[in-house]
Amino acid sequence: MQVCRFKFNKNVSREQIEEKIAFAVVAAECTFGQAKVRLNAAYLAADNKVVIDVSSPVGEHIAEVFTGLLIKDYGEQSFTVERVRNEGSSGTKGNL
Repeated sequence: MQVCRFKFNKNVSREQIEEKIAFAVVAAECTFGQAKVRLNAAYLAADNKVVIDVSSPVGEHIAEVFTGLLIKDYGEQSFTVERVRNEGSSGTKGNL
């Protein structure tokens, strides 16, 4: 599995993070269709962190839209993101 791990500065609230991830998911639904997103999208948001499974084109799209929205609305300095390949994990929760 491959994930993108986001960490946010204190100036970005949990509500703002959840709003942007929801918008990115809707954008993916517009591109890929609701069924494909439901079957292929996986993410976890907790506190000031988000992990998005980018193992599929759907996940890549969600991560790209999410990143773009964050940069546009809060600036590049408001978060960090790293791509992590985790061969041994069966889910994203252990990557937070």
